Amino acid sequence: MELSELLKPLAATPQTTTALVVLLLPLLGFLVLFILGRRLPRHGDWLGIGLTTGAFILSGWLFTQTWNTATFHMRTTWFSLPGNSLTDFTAGILLDNLTVLMLVIVTFISLLVQLFSVGYMHGDKGYSRYFAFLGLFTFSMLGIVLVDNLLLLFMFWELVGLSSYLLIGFWFHKPAAVAANKKAFLINRIGDIGLLLGLFAFYTYFRTFDLEALRLLIGNGIWEGGSFIATYTLDGQDWRVELGPIFLTVAGLGLFMGCVGKSAQFPLQVWLPDAMQGPTPVSALIHAATMVAAGVYLVARCYAFFTPEALVVIAIIGAITALVGALVALTQYDIKAVLAFSTISQLGYMVMGMGTGAHDAALFHLSTHAFFKAALFLNSGIIIHAIHRGLHQHHLPLDAQDIRNMGGLRKAMPLTFYTYLIAAAALVGLPLFSGFLSKDAILSGSWTWAQTMGGGLYFVIPIIGFTVVLLTAFYMARHMWFIFFGAFRAAFPVQDVRLAAGQEVERVMLLPVILLAILSLSIFFSLNPLSFGGSWLLQGISLERLSTSYILADELVQAVIARDAANHTLHLVFGILSTLLGVAGIGWAILKYRNRPAEQLLQEQPKGKLAQFSHQHFRLNEFYDRTFVQPTLALGHQLYRIDKRIIDYTLNNGSKALVILAKIVAWVDRWVVDGLVWLVGALSKVMGRVGRGLQNGKVQSYFAYSLFGFILLMLYIILF
Repeated sequence: MELSELLKPLAATPQTTTALVVLLLPLLGFLVLFILGRRLPRHGDWLGIGLTTGAFILSGWLFTQTWNTATFHMRTTWFSLPGNSLTDFTAGILLDNLTVLMLVIVTFISLLVQLFSVGYMHGDKGYSRYFAFLGLFTFSMLGIVLVDNLLLLFMFWELVGLSSYLLIGFWFHKPAAVAANKKAFLINRIGDIGLLLGLFAFYTYFRTFDLEALRLLIGNGIWEGGSFIATYTLDGQDWRVELGPIFLTVAGLGLFMGCVGKSAQFPLQVWLPDAMQGPTPVSALIHAATMVAAGVYLVARCYAFFTPEALVVIAIIGAITALVGALVALTQYDIKAVLAFSTISQLGYMVMGMGTGAHDAALFHLSTHAFFKAALFLNSGIIIHAIHRGLHQHHLPLDAQDIRNMGGLRKAMPLTFYTYLIAAAALVGLPLFSGFLSKDAILSGSWTWAQTMGGGLYFVIPIIGFTVVLLTAFYMARHMWFIFFGAFRAAFPVQDVRLAAGQEVERVMLLPVILLAILSLSIFFSLNPLSFGGSWLLQGISLERLSTSYILADELVQAVIARDAANHTLHLVFGILSTLLGVAGIGWAILKYRNRPAEQLLQEQPKGKLAQFSHQHFRLNEFYDRTFVQPTLALGHQLYRIDKRIIDYTLNNGSKALVILAKIVAWVDRWVVDGLVWLVGALSKVMGRVGRGLQNGKVQSYFAYSLFGFILLMLYIILF
């Protein structure tokens, strides 16, 4: 297989050109708004929304052109390095089912977030800057989705990190926001180091970053004698690559490290709860469909590169993350913190699905989660906005995000209540809602995977998945009870949270949450709302649709086939079991909080060491602070002291010594060197004058000098 033939340029098509336009529209919005935003009418929000609307419409057209129809690929030579045997570096756009699905999700969620922000961010001093950053964020995420090679993907990956840094720290006058964006940026860099090492490991042996070429090279490889062997031709020379399973596993886990950072997997998930320091619409954008989805998307794109051992590690990490996120969400009181830890838990579900071979189920859950989690975050923004309104009107210093200060909002804010309820039901995974389908697919896949892998400890993974269903139902029911039921616990009339007597919130903020709530119903994803097997989305993103080349061993491929071929009874059992667990969790929460008086709910604190441990996120932040941050700061402080007390002292005193030495040298130069030169000149001058005096032209003088010399000669002879 000639590698240069695999990387030959491919002509652009109307579809790939349109995709390039989709990519550049948000960038155009960013540049114009960042430079001229304050001079434009309404500070340019209409421009950002208009360009994103155009990108969404074009993405919809690309979806109709591509979905289950064709794959479009444009490739061009990016640059070459002369004088070596490396292949040309290429750049291109790849459109397949996964690409167009992500295009629609990203542009749609971004559009709704921008519409919502018109009401939420109205009057903010950085209004135009905010919309500019949203444009940069959207551009960066679309770049990850569209590019066809790992090097370009990494570049856009870092742009997403920069964009999130700017948006999380948008209110940079708040120290907490500055700390949060710095934390997110640094922790993501830890994962990115692994990603960078992983992609260069594959490049070292396969001489290309192109995803399609890598898939073909790996797909044509074979396992022989415990090693993976791939062959290709480069510049007419045959290359044979023989890689051990340990190397392939480590290289694949390097790529997965990028997912661990970006998609907030254990143990790097600590940045995501802090990211809520940004404006609430930003939380919806980051937590729902864009930044955190990038890691899962990366694993999907590189799925052919993971060995079975790597996928087992991925499944374990995903299960731990799902459990940790759910346990911590049980004891949170900040409305956005509950949703943030819920996001961590759901991302764990997706990664667990990837590791257990349920690749399509994980992407299915990514899609459904995008809608109902965006609805939850935007609704939480409406509630926070409303509570702020009442607190400001009555000059009360309460925390507008603390659910203990809420209660009884379902009557004052009925539309918000019903849209929140639908999205929460989808998150719990109740029948007729989208989360039921995608969670059931992941749970079925993980159970079948455990059976195929030989059972035993492998069943811990699906058991954790079912446990998280129960925990999710409990913390979301608790969440809903604190916010919408019982008596209103803030010290002002509940009706004061409304925008006006006949209007609960700005209409521009209601439209996005209503659309997202409607899209949280299962009917949009499967004609049979109780079975994921017939889902058009699940079938369109199956492994067979996205790639036919794997590095996987036979047992994992068999797990995928077995899950797809599992009988209807097994699906029915899992559906009933997950529903019962969801109902049990909801009932548990209602029984626990139904009869508690308002004063007790207002003063509630985590009781017991385990509850406090959960409330503090298992003290992971403190552990990292003691283990890594403080030693690093102490090392930096010691290096600073060494720099000031030794290096600077040496340099400062050394300079003084040099000044003294220079003065001594100058004195020696002036009085010894220059003095000797002057003395020689003076002696020469004196001798010259003496000699000139002797040569006066008088015979008498010459006779006298001769006589004097003769007398001296005679004295010398007599005495010596």
